[in-house]
Amino acid sequence: MQELLHSAKVLDSLAEGDSGPATSWLEKKINLAGKFRKYWRWLEDIWEFARRPRYYPARKIKKIRLNKLFDNPYLRHDRLGYLQYVEGILCARKIFFSTQVAALLKSQKPVRVDLEGFDALITCCPLNIKPLYTSTFVQTVHDLIPIEYAQTSDNLLGFSHRLQACLPAKRIFVSESTAIKFHERIKRQKTIGHAIHKKNQRQQCNEKILVQPPSLIIPSWIAEDPNRVSDLRPVSYLLRKKGKRKRKGNQKEKEILEPFKFLLFNSSVEARKNLLFLVKAYSESNLGSKGIRLCVTGKLKKDTYSKAVREIVMNEPGILLAGYIDESTKLDLYLNAMALLSPSLVEGFGIPVLDASCLGMPAIASNCDSHQEIQTQFDFNQYVLLINTLESRDWAAAMQSVYGVSTGLCDQPSEERKRRISRYQNKYKLINRQFQNGLEELIE
Repeated sequence: MQELLHSAKVLDSLAEGDSGPATSWLEKKINLAGKFRKYWRWLEDIWEFARRPRYYPARKIKKIRLNKLFDNPYLRHDRLGYLQYVEGILCARKIFFSTQVAALLKSQKPVRVDLEGFDALITCCPLNIKPLYTSTFVQTVHDLIPIEYAQTSDNLLGFSHRLQACLPAKRIFVSESTAIKFHERIKRQKTIGHAIHKKNQRQQCNEKILVQPPSLIIPSWIAEDPNRVSDLRPVSYLLRKKGKRKRKGNQKEKEILEPFKFLLFNSSVEARKNLLFLVKAYSESNLGSKGIRLCVTGKLKKDTYSKAVREIVMNEPGILLAGYIDESTKLDLYLNAMALLSPSLVEGFGIPVLDASCLGMPAIASNCDSHQEIQTQFDFNQYVLLINTLESRDWAAAMQSVYGVSTGLCDQPSEERKRRISRYQNKYKLINRQFQNGLEELIE
């Protein structure tokens, strides 16, 4: 029974995230109760900091054997679809918290974990951690954004120490740009210094650049016959015609998105994603008057940046704030969008641009190094247009240009979706094979 309860709690956290303790009715009614709860949480944090584990023996690592869970509801949760490829989960209490605290300390002593019997440990982000009794340790570095761009939530010192903790391990970089930045700012060796981008020297350093496969999930039955790819008609509420929807306040009535009559921004809403700049460029393009809309996915936060976005949207009827979207809706938007827009100030790689390129969908993106890398792969230069983000009028002109060459897509939406699906399947197989081979080489 304890194992079942523990499994349910862990899987629920993976599915829904950790929202923190719920506010009780007493705290809502009495302000003093809320203040007491706040101070109590501080004391709990201090206690957790003092008693945090520095070493995790094997006996304290709990196991969840997913292949032993009979008829478990979480294994059918749409956000946990990746678990179908996983046999089990290991849970070490507060291990991420412990590694974060260890990264804040001056001594930088890593958290030790007993992994006797395991072939390898691969992290998905830099951690101040040291596995014991396993021969292969690989750390993944996505970017150096928290120490490049101040408007992030990461602790700068802690993140810097976490990057330094990658030095004793093998390393995966998601882009050439990230690898160069890492070696310029974190690791300095005269033997490789400025030539770290050379492939033979990178292999000597036990590291690789691995481009992850694109992120769209296309049903397997769609392309069972490569010569006759089936169409995938949109089923999302954002693309189903059900009359008009009313907006609150003084907003005009807006129709549901029409296939190939909207531009797509698919990213989180934060300052470095440069959404405010994009909204301004869209307004200057005057595409709203021609029935071309801007669909913005990503949940707005309760900060000043998101507040500024809302204020502009209130006066721009052509913009739709879709909020959080599931994978099915995301696929519908990509298959039916006129173009993808990605004006990010900095990126570790840029998965939305990769997704669009694999589909053969036009993508207007900022000229950051990672986007330039994507443009050089395969034939992606035919679909990725890179523009600096200094002038919004340049982006407005690019949107108008994409509109001019894409007007015919509305006449044959089914054929265009089939073309995108077929192309995506081919590119996915190529990139996935490169990813798997590179990972195996690094581990071996």
